[in-house]
Amino acid sequence: MKLRWVAFWAMVVLAAAMLVTSVLNEFRRQRRMDELMEEKVEALRQAQDKLSRLRDRVEFFKTEEGQAWIARDKLNMAFSGEEIYKIEGELPDEKTPRSERPVQGSRPGAR
Repeated sequence: MKLRWVAFWAMVVLAAAMLVTSVLNEFRRQRRMDELMEEKVEALRQAQDKLSRLRDRVEFFKTEEGQAWIARDKLNMAFSGEEIYKIEGELPDEKTPRSERPVQGSRPGAR
């Protein structure tokens, strides 16, 4: 008779352990699904923002001002009567410390 009760309680404990394990696994899976959903929603929001910016840019390029900007930037064109200045020279190297850079307007070696 005692063996039956031992077997009965062993089965009850085993069934309870399986139930608790499956519930915990389901909670973990649900939490992971929520995290993935948040990531996808953020990616969607970023894609929609980018699409909106691109649409605004297309609308801008349809205007005369946008076409003038394209002509200036991509085709190196200018309006009649405009003066164009070309700045020549080297840009200072950002890796070189300021103390080692030559002073603007001075000749190298002259003090």
